[in-house]
Amino acid sequence: MRNKAITAGFGTIVAKVSFIMILLFMLLTPFQKVQAQVVLYMEIMSEDKPIKYYEGQTLMYKSKEFPDDWQTIKIERILDEEKIILYDGGMLQLDNIKTIRRTRGWAKAIGYMLQTFGLAWLGWGSIASVTTDNVDFTLDTALTGGTALLSGYLIRKLFYYKNYKVGRRVRLKILDLSWPEPRGY
Repeated sequence: MRNKAITAGFGTIVAKVSFIMILLFMLLTPFQKVQAQVVLYMEIMSEDKPIKYYEGQTLMYKSKEFPDDWQTIKIERILDEEKIILYDGGMLQLDNIKTIRRTRGWAKAIGYMLQTFGLAWLGWGSIASVTTDNVDFTLDTALTGGTALLSGYLIRKLFYYKNYKVGRRVRLKILDLSWPEPRGY
């Protein structure tokens, strides 16, 4: 009985000391003004959620200057008033972007999974047909593995990229999410 009282008292002392330490830490830590982010905001009329690009993210696009070439940049800074995206080696006007390309991770993952399954199916089928007498490598085995390999390859090539043409249905904006006043440069 006596041990329970000591433990309960020790538990409340630890809780009180922890509370006081947290309170002191919060009071003595200087408050800093938190800077919000400037965001490249891609609004798609047919979708509920917009796509946001932040500083430090990669952007794949076609420009009006080079309409046949996909260019990939890492966004270093976004300037709100000038409508400019700065990257290592240059700058990009927001009006100069013609098409934006996004990658879909699910297509790459499913494609590789199907190709791995097809390769494993063909490999184990051929090993089983060579090592045992009662298993034959038949057309069914080849078709199953080959179909998985081909469908995985096609999924990766056809569905990995999604292109958004900037225009009437897709709009690009630069938003400054600072509060109470916009971030100064």
